[in-house]
Amino acid sequence: MKHKLLKLNAVLLLGLGFSSLQGQTTMNVMATSNTQTNYALSTIRKLTFSGSGNMTVTNYAASVDNYMLTSVRYLMFTNGVADIKSTLADAKGSSFCLYPNPVVDVLNIQLSAMESQTATLELLSIDGKLLYKAQFNNTGSYQVNVSHLRQGIYLCRLNDGTSIETKKIVKQ
Repeated sequence: MKHKLLKLNAVLLLGLGFSSLQGQTTMNVMATSNTQTNYALSTIRKLTFSGSGNMTVTNYAASVDNYMLTSVRYLMFTNGVADIKSTLADAKGSSFCLYPNPVVDVLNIQLSAMESQTATLELLSIDGKLLYKAQFNNTGSYQVNVSHLRQGIYLCRLNDGTSIETKKIVKQ
């Protein structure tokens, strides 16, 4: 059942959403072992899903990579670092961006320009219990290991001294 659902999602993503992927340049395959393989979409000749639970990526140089679907955490189509910047720009004044969401092990945090020099980031359970707290001294990218958290919905709160912003994250 899990394989069929993953195959269905991939087919929907590739088939129905293909027109929205035209601006994308990269396909990232994240394995459950936390290894990521990046493929330039212009080099992929064929992407196939077999009935035995395998995914095969074939490029134009006849190189073939095989993946067991049970060892693939997710497929992501991106345009590299530009996606993070465009996400921040789309946030309309948001002081931080969280990705991936839903998250499995590592939550990436991108802080945009803050009014003050320091900010406090807090990770809270849905009932408000403080689970993690960190101090950041400037804008930039940070990572938080959330692998120890159980599956569920959590809140991520950023306090830069002048404003407090809270966003929801989903832990898978």
